[in-house]
Amino acid sequence: MKRKGLVLLLAVFLVVGISSVSLAQVPGYWDIKGAIDLGGEIDIDGIGDDDVDSGFTLVGEYKVPQTTKWTLGAGVQYQLDREIDNSSNRDFNFVPIYALAHYNMQNSPYYFLGHLGYNSFDMDSTGDTSGGMYYAVGAGMDLASNMSAEVMYSVNNGEAEINGSDRDVDYSKLTVSLGYQF
Repeated sequence: MKRKGLVLLLAVFLVVGISSVSLAQVPGYWDIKGAIDLGGEIDIDGIGDDDVDSGFTLVGEYKVPQTTKWTLGAGVQYQLDREIDNSSNRDFNFVPIYALAHYNMQNSPYYFLGHLGYNSFDMDSTGDTSGGMYYAVGAGMDLASNMSAEVMYSVNNGEAEINGSDRDVDYSKLTVSLGYQF
């Protein structure tokens, strides 16, 4: 429970910090997205790999264009609980907070992007859990002046106490998202 409070506090600081930057006339914009995580695979050290059911993720990002090609920013994602296929009593979720880089291709609606950050981690039916590194790479396309679609491959890392021993947890997935910018 203490970890969820810390994540909530970090998310509040992120939103307040980004909002204060936007009030200081920094020419940036918000990008709010709904995403579908297309299954994926979870690897629990010493136990093995298992498939994961598809799930939904809510995303909030603040982006500041640096040049005509580069946009930098920060974001937070909230992955709704998802189930491991072969384990009916183990739901889990990650909440990544990250920096992002967005590279626009010249004279094209297409772009490449990357995320790097830290995520909190929670898993039912385990002892203590702790977060770890989060990273993602992908591509996107501007659909209209304020809408975009993206495809990303991402990896969430964490650690869980299972059967009395600490085990590394790696969750990798492919995500498709639709975003609205304002």
